[in-house]
Amino acid sequence: EQKVKPLIYGDTVPSTAASIFSSTSIFMSSKKYRNIKNGKTYEVLREDIINCTNANDKQIMVLYKSDKYPDLLFVREINEFKIKFEKID
Repeated sequence: EQKVKPLIYGDTVPSTAASIFSSTSIFMSSKKYRNIKNGKTYEVLREDIINCTNANDKQIMVLYKSDKYPDLLFVREINEFKIKFEKID
């Protein structure tokens, strides 16, 4: 398993979603999940995103994308993600 350095404010990040997904130096290996409520499938890109907003400082977030709309990125608090999604193989 490849270790990935967390992104820090000021790091250079590719400008388009397509180039972000193809960059193995930034994202961990992908994992597929299904939303329990609606059955839609998603690909988890990272599980170590840190929320830096004042109200939720240092909260761990999951970064994921829709299989149907791969240019859309989503984030969700990790514990909420574990409740609302199930891993698929």
